[in-house]
Amino acid sequence: MTVHPDFEIKININDLIEKRIPCCDLQHPENCFTEKQVSEIAHNIHINLNLHDIYKQVDKQIISFVKNAGIENKDNWVESNLPDLDRDIKEEVGIDFE
Repeated sequence: MTVHPDFEIKININDLIEKRIPCCDLQHPENCFTEKQVSEIAHNIHINLNLHDIYKQVDKQIISFVKNAGIENKDNWVESNLPDLDRDIKEEVGIDFE
């Protein structure tokens, strides 16, 4: 049996925000966010995170692999398992919490 490594992506949302706009410190006394503001933004991102783009990229890579590897797919059995492949972001249904 072959052992396949798991490929993981871990994103610290607070760090990502601070890479875009720095947190206030002695080097950035103006045009910055407080740690509390960064936490609030990160919380909102966490609540509303949409993974559609990631799923669509994964679906496209699967289809590309199937074609390049010559895997039999004449009945489009692969596409039927990939709902994000053709879905457009405008078709996304959001939840209004307000």
